[in-house]
Amino acid sequence: MLLQAERWRVEPWQVVYLCEIGSRAWFIHIAVVLLAFLAQGDTGTLAQLWLAGMVVLSLVICGMCQYAIRRKSADDRWLIRAGWAHTFLTTLVALFWFLGAVLAARSSFENLLLYSFALGGTALGAVSSQHSVLRSCFISIWIGLLGLAVAHILLDPGAAGAINAGMIVLYGGALSILAVRMNRFLMSNRGLARNLDAQLAELSREHQRAEEANQAKTRFLANASHDLRQPVHAIGMLTTILRQSSLNDEARELVDRIDASVDSLSGLFQSLLDVSAVDLGRVVPRSEVFNLGGLLNQLAIQNAPLIEKQGGSLRLVPTKHWVETDPRILANVIQNLLTNAAKYAPGHAVLLGVRRCGEELAIVVADQGPGIPQSEQQLVFQEFYRVAGKSGGAAQGLGLGLPLVARFAALLGLRHRLESEPGKGTMVRISGLRPTEARKRGTTARPAIAHRLTGLHVHVTDDDADIRQAMVELLESWGCVVSSSAGVPQAATRADMLVTDYDLGDMHTGAECIAAVRAQEGFAVPALVVTGVAGFDQHRLDGLEPVRLLAKPARPAQLRAALMSLALEHAGDKLDQQPRSRPNAAAAERDVTLSARNNADA
Repeated sequence: MLLQAERWRVEPWQVVYLCEIGSRAWFIHIAVVLLAFLAQGDTGTLAQLWLAGMVVLSLVICGMCQYAIRRKSADDRWLIRAGWAHTFLTTLVALFWFLGAVLAARSSFENLLLYSFALGGTALGAVSSQHSVLRSCFISIWIGLLGLAVAHILLDPGAAGAINAGMIVLYGGALSILAVRMNRFLMSNRGLARNLDAQLAELSREHQRAEEANQAKTRFLANASHDLRQPVHAIGMLTTILRQSSLNDEARELVDRIDASVDSLSGLFQSLLDVSAVDLGRVVPRSEVFNLGGLLNQLAIQNAPLIEKQGGSLRLVPTKHWVETDPRILANVIQNLLTNAAKYAPGHAVLLGVRRCGEELAIVVADQGPGIPQSEQQLVFQEFYRVAGKSGGAAQGLGLGLPLVARFAALLGLRHRLESEPGKGTMVRISGLRPTEARKRGTTARPAIAHRLTGLHVHVTDDDADIRQAMVELLESWGCVVSSSAGVPQAATRADMLVTDYDLGDMHTGAECIAAVRAQEGFAVPALVVTGVAGFDQHRLDGLEPVRLLAKPARPAQLRAALMSLALEHAGDKLDQQPRSRPNAAAAERDVTLSARNNADA
């Protein structure tokens, strides 16, 4: 059953494989033929014709193989014809070997023995170079070897000649079995390669579908996040306004519950957007030199109300160090740590500061909460893992705070480390920052004359009417004199401060609004940009200083702290246009601290 019918059917790839392997083998064949000719010592006409025919056929087959290799991407039918041409030429070569054996039999046994070695080696070479096309391989083996068996019988018609002929036939059978096994191995490999290609193609299609799903998710987040943020942002401001009205205890409790739900929804929504942005490679660090102490102070002011609302306290250890990294991503790291401390250590003190570690600086956020068991300290950096609370249930949230800390820190090339002991508290250290020299400002410092929010003229710009109205009412409840517009203000308006959305519709942006208001006022009006655009590139605001950015949904306490901070830093911009009486800097600073702490629900 060695010569099964399907063995003779040849696919184009088998012809290409045959030509790639056999093209150089035919040069070796020419060398073997030449040595066999010289060993015979026969220079007669037939021997010379035999040599010339072998050399010519070998060169023709070699040239055909090279041509087929260059045209392997051609029509399959051409390759099939090339395979049959190879078999035909191989048949002629085998007949020449048959003829040479008969010629060697006319000489001595020693000459025939040398010829047998040459032909036996050539037959073995045919197995290694032609096993992909068995018809060519078998023809190369059997025509030549049968001729050699006949030659031995012709030389010695007796028992010795018959035994030699039988051994040659057995040798041919062994070579045939080897050829079939190599062919099966080759076909099996080809089948495995095809299966692998099919699996890779399927994986590629699955990957493509996953990429398309990811892109669809990204487009959804990009298109929906602004619309989703807007109502949450509005609810936060409206609940603050409602709380400031006359409410009975039951109604105030309901407002508190609504406010807590808005806080939870805001945090969950922001965490999901942050994870999505990191996964899609949308967060690209942009280093700059900045005052680390100023950043920590700003974050402390923003987060103190949240921690105090939980019954705890936030202590900031001041630092004068300057560092070079991306301040926005670093702020996100610290913000997640502070939020985590407020969530998992309610009613306890939280410490924020900087520790010197050799030539590096480490930002430390420590709390005196219940701590984390040793078995869970590595798990908390896995997404969606939440530590069980005192009651045995997991804390509220998605379990994305510390995973985001790890991801953002890695983006900045920083290291994170958590140390915790149950019953004593938890400390997270972000290390790898290097202190640098303070960068000199291009302008001289202004005198620290501060504003109170009461009487401050603020212009609000937002294309969403509900958001705009809620913002106006909230600012008025703080004593501000407020004007508003849906887009870039066209008429002159008095503004000591500008609060604007960035995407104002009709192809207008908050940057245009800032430029228009400053042109009307004649000075760099401090601006607060409150945007709901996911993954907002904060470098769009470069060159618009003084400007601050808040992401929607922003809590009223954050909004108030940002306005007070801007007012304190840029109070001297328009002294001649501020007839209001101004408190001294110390009183204003107390106002910032008290407003942040006592108005956590504002």
